[in-house]
Amino acid sequence: MNIKTIIGALLILPASFCMAQDKFEIAGKLSKAGADKMVMLSYKNSEGKDAKDSAVVKNGKFALSGTTAFANKAYLSLVPLKKDTTRKRGQSDYKEFYLEKGKYQVVAADSMVNASITGGQAQKDFLDYTAKTSALLTYFKDITQRFTKVYYAKVKDTVAIKTIQAEARPVHAKIEAALDSFIFSHPDSYVTIDLISENKTAVIDPTTFEPYYKILSPKVLASFTGQRLTAKYDKAKQISIGKAIDFTQTDDKGNAFKLSSLRGKYVLVDFWASWCVPCRAENPHLLKAYTQLKSKGFEIVGISLDETKAAWLNAVKHDGMPWIQVSDLKGFNTEIAVKYGISAIPQNFLINPEGIIVAKNLRGEDVDQKIAAFIK
Repeated sequence: MNIKTIIGALLILPASFCMAQDKFEIAGKLSKAGADKMVMLSYKNSEGKDAKDSAVVKNGKFALSGTTAFANKAYLSLVPLKKDTTRKRGQSDYKEFYLEKGKYQVVAADSMVNASITGGQAQKDFLDYTAKTSALLTYFKDITQRFTKVYYAKVKDTVAIKTIQAEARPVHAKIEAALDSFIFSHPDSYVTIDLISENKTAVIDPTTFEPYYKILSPKVLASFTGQRLTAKYDKAKQISIGKAIDFTQTDDKGNAFKLSSLRGKYVLVDFWASWCVPCRAENPHLLKAYTQLKSKGFEIVGISLDETKAAWLNAVKHDGMPWIQVSDLKGFNTEIAVKYGISAIPQNFLINPEGIIVAKNLRGEDVDQKIAAFIK
């Protein structure tokens, strides 16, 4: 076979053949699990799709094997073969770990949640990070539960709320410090890219996000998570300060609205939804800014991420929002939200009369002053 024939054969190979086929083997010992138990594995297969497998526990042992790609979060659950009527609803016995190619050992007595899972560098990294943060996260969870109970009480105890908030701040700061410490000391870890995706991407400001992205190695950026992270970062850069922006969307009257039709004005483009409590809390401040600055060439365009027209328009009427409102009623699948990677609200950006973004995420009681500073 000549070289051209070989190249031709390679080019027509199915994509699945070229996909990484990272084999894994899991051997488990559950010494006191008893009979009639099964271990369920939830993981990502070699194509990055959700997959499941199971193995019956026999003589306190089980084995699982398969293929994956890169290293991804996986879950092992211990479940009864027969329906357990004594188990409370929502109660489950599972353990989270990182699965990649190689051999894994699972050791426990009668509960998966207390199992020791070893194997693979990503799992070592995960255990390292967990050891450094688990106590802090448990403490912060307790604080959060206490705060929720007080904050949503029929009669709010403002003193207790402030006390708990004061307690939470240093704990949260320590968690963030531990998170950043791990991220910047493990740039080649699949755990790191997950931590960044889970904790640093709700609202991406390219300027502050860049240090997290640029330290990541090509290896982890090639992963399924890495590819999604790169795509999201690229979208966020489209709405960074200094970028020109335009879009067309249907307004609340059913007409096509084009952002560039407002050239010559300062425009605050605001992503919100009727169900978003923080968004609704900002509306009185935006109304104040709109009332004070409209005569000076200021406008607001609200982009609703609602899915029902009634909920959207009822909120507009209830909150007294007189500015331009647009939506295609697709929630976070709204065309504009998808294009610019909007995955959390509220978010907004201010564009100048030339259609250039000059500020982002202006909020709070002094939002009128923040906006007025740009309008000469």
